[in-house]
Amino acid sequence: MHCRECQRRKSVPQKSPGLLIPIPPASVPFQRVGIDLLGRFPRLTEGNEWIIVCTDYLSRFAVTKALPTAEVEEVEKFITEEIVLKHGAPRIILNDRGKVFESKLVTKLGQLCSSKHRKTTGYHPQTNGLTERYNKTLADMLSMYVDVEQTNWDEILPFVTFAYNTAKQETMGYTPFYLLHGREAETPLDNVFLYIADESEDDYVSRLIT
Repeated sequence: MHCRECQRRKSVPQKSPGLLIPIPPASVPFQRVGIDLLGRFPRLTEGNEWIIVCTDYLSRFAVTKALPTAEVEEVEKFITEEIVLKHGAPRIILNDRGKVFESKLVTKLGQLCSSKHRKTTGYHPQTNGLTERYNKTLADMLSMYVDVEQTNWDEILPFVTFAYNTAKQETMGYTPFYLLHGREAETPLDNVFLYIADESEDDYVSRLIT
């Protein structure tokens, strides 16, 4: 066993790793998000083979989309149309070190949105642990509903994502949908058994800002 002093003085034949950069916690929804690609899945007639996942670190709300490829243009379009234009530009985008996320186009997109682009630590994808956990949950949920030949997973994806977002999180005690929107999602069943709350529009606005 080597003593601590020997280990300290022993020469290292490679460049010392840089210091890890701590990532501050988010204070509002979609201020900090994790993005990852899940696939490949069986190719469908529409050409889809991939799922891109964006998870908000504060509310745990997930946004997903089926993609035909994992190319830069598809990822850039997803971030722009599904995240920035619907939820605002995130301050921090956390992702793995995959080829598509190392591209100059995605980095440029982060610059245009004034977002800080953070990569997971090498050989330690758990840095983006929230998205990684959702990926596993998503894959498990998809496997329960897709047909035997797996030809409809992209059709099931929006429903699985909605089910996840409207399920109460044990660690928080709330659903991601509620934490993002300030209310629970209405479902078709809720409309069948319609309940009209005794609350005016002014009351609703007052409750949101308090």
